[in-house]
Amino acid sequence: MPEATVNAVAITSTEWRSLLTLGELRLARRRVQEIHVPPTTRDRDRLFSWGPTTVIGDGNDVLILELIDEWAPASRRHPAQPAELVVVPLSAFLIHHAVGPEFHRYFLGEAEKEGVELLHGRYDKSWSEWVEMLQTNNDLAAARELLTALGIERDLSRKRPDGYSWTEVVRLARSGRTVVKARPKHIESILRSIRSISHSVAGVYETAAFDVAVNVEWVRARLDKDAFKKKDLRVALESAIEIGRNLAWSRNGVDCQPIEAAIALLLERFPRAYSEGLNPLAVASQIRLVMAAKDRTLDPHDVTALIAQLKSQDGLAAATVCVAIAGALGPILTRRLVRSLTSVDLLPIDWS
Repeated sequence: MPEATVNAVAITSTEWRSLLTLGELRLARRRVQEIHVPPTTRDRDRLFSWGPTTVIGDGNDVLILELIDEWAPASRRHPAQPAELVVVPLSAFLIHHAVGPEFHRYFLGEAEKEGVELLHGRYDKSWSEWVEMLQTNNDLAAARELLTALGIERDLSRKRPDGYSWTEVVRLARSGRTVVKARPKHIESILRSIRSISHSVAGVYETAAFDVAVNVEWVRARLDKDAFKKKDLRVALESAIEIGRNLAWSRNGVDCQPIEAAIALLLERFPRAYSEGLNPLAVASQIRLVMAAKDRTLDPHDVTALIAQLKSQDGLAAATVCVAIAGALGPILTRRLVRSLTSVDLLPIDWS
């Protein structure tokens, strides 16, 4: 039995209202795509790619219209370019679809007023997948710009050593609710724990104790182990944190032997909490920078200083933090950050 197909076109709400008002719509022939029911991934990409560019995720500006099989003969040629442009009458559009229930409600009153049948459901999943793909692609493009601005060479099309893709890193940084693996590895664990760890160490955020406190909380989050349980380690950690409380945090690091010793002890006692691309400095930097990005308080000076330190230790760690920042900020704000970083003097950023 042959697979069912339909002729469909993605249009904007402005085009749709013009169609309802004037009774016809000017189209380029190639915008109309023959797709399967339900659409395949390839169908989805062709259908939405041929539609006009709209604000990503704005389903209030997108409708899918299915046409009758004889839509082309029913149309008249447009004098500007008869071979490509046609004017399609309203009668050639068989069914009108919104791309989600909330968008269906938005358009329903206008459709009923004009006697047009408006449905939803057939393209909802395809639209959600398309939006996710566009968001991720735009985040990765912005991340590449950030890596270039900071002098980091990394191919974001290749898999990471931990098996995750850079696309997954972006998705995880964008939303702490995203789940990639049933048994998450280090990168997924930390990107899903950033807010909880940040809240736990808020009391020492401005002090040199921050790096120690963050790594204590990371051991708890990743391994479900209490770093204070063993007496010798507890004494070293408590001493370092107490000393660190009296020292201001510095983006260039704090020269304090007890703090350095405490972090080295955590790395020695809990090696499974760390991995390639996620050493103690990377953990602390990721919590500080990505959380600041989420809260729109990111300081470009912190970015340049901490990424420079990470680059000298672990290029993968530096790239990971940059991509996570891009995911947390989104493409528009990431490009503002890039403009600041590439100016002669670091510019303040308007995060609004």
